[in-house]
Amino acid sequence: MADEVVNIDLTADELVDRLKEGKIYDEKKIQQALNNFFQAERILQLRELALREVANQVERKINTEVPKNIKLRPELFLACISTNEESANIIIRKTARLASYYHSKWYLLYVQTSNESSDKINLASQRHLINNFKMATQLGAEVLKVKSNNIAKTIWETADKYDITTICLGKPHFKFYQLVLKTAVFTQLLNKMSKTHIDLVILS
Repeated sequence: MADEVVNIDLTADELVDRLKEGKIYDEKKIQQALNNFFQAERILQLRELALREVANQVERKINTEVPKNIKLRPELFLACISTNEESANIIIRKTARLASYYHSKWYLLYVQTSNESSDKINLASQRHLINNFKMATQLGAEVLKVKSNNIAKTIWETADKYDITTICLGKPHFKFYQLVLKTAVFTQLLNKMSKTHIDLVILS
């Protein structure tokens, strides 16, 4: 996994919860931390810096690992969404910002499984999905809609087809170590990526 950037973007509430559970500081320091750094405004600023650092780290990787005489392929971003409106909105906006930073092209991928066919999801979800497609287009994305029941395989094949350099995904609603161990989509993607120079950014 040394060749990939894996950025875990937690929300302010999630960071505070981890602090209160004693997962960041010793119990004696928790209240002091809550009164100082661990406030919503400062955490949001930190998340913004983290997103910038992802972009900077990719740039440093290019500068240090690629010989000067080799012509680089352009940075290309692939944002992957589902029918989850809130998560999709965040992924789209943050991927658009990363692409803007690099003046790069980016794609939005929605993998429609049989469980998310038009006759199985409600009208509100369909409307939100269409609105997210429109927003992504307005922010410069090329929207890709693929029907498949193998999400990981479809993401990987799409990344390969379009020479993607960075895949952007949403964070599931459970802990990352459980995600890696138990979620086939991420396990398959991470296994594939370990043999390439594609970076993975997990956004929330």
